Amino acid sequence: MLENLKTHLAWLREQVLAAIRRGEERATIQQANLIPPKLLSGDPEVHLPYIVMRENVINRIYDQNVGYWQPDLQGVDYLSRSDRGSILIDYLGVSERQLINAAEHMIADGKYELAATTLEWTKGRFAGSKSFREIERLTYLKLMEKYQEFNPFKFIIYSGQIGAQVPQMESKEQTPQSMTARQDGQ
Repeated sequence: MLENLKTHLAWLREQVLAAIRRGEERATIQQANLIPPKLLSGDPEVHLPYIVMRENVINRIYDQNVGYWQPDLQGVDYLSRSDRGSILIDYLGVSERQLINAAEHMIADGKYELAATTLEWTKGRFAGSKSFREIERLTYLKLMEKYQEFNPFKFIIYSGQIGAQVPQMESKEQTPQSMTARQDGQ
């Protein structure tokens, strides 16, 4: 299985390097949904490991080859989230209602990351708003739902953003201690 995975990751590496040479942004590469041509017809045991690793492999290759200062000026400027939010509110005059409507539209379109980023930019401006907290919660629940099966790190980060309590999974194995605890009502 590892040998097959290595072949697919080598293919991914070449695709990412070619995209970098073309000047593509990290987001564009991630959104390309790069699947090796022989992955689906090959060993099924490789499918999930490839999907789980793909995003991090792309990020690592991109960082190693592009460096700190990226084509979109990331790493060059020092704009904060609230600076970006001020573009929307102070310069474009976006109201809280318009922002919430836009986030709802993004969610309906499946653009959960875009909705989360937009809300993060303006979070300080509408901190006391119940409507803002509700749309923020919905956004992060959608992100948790999206990544729950194959990216536990994102799932944990997104649940932390809204303080969601994620119950611990029970083990399928019954140990003598767990059986005794259940019988005692603990």
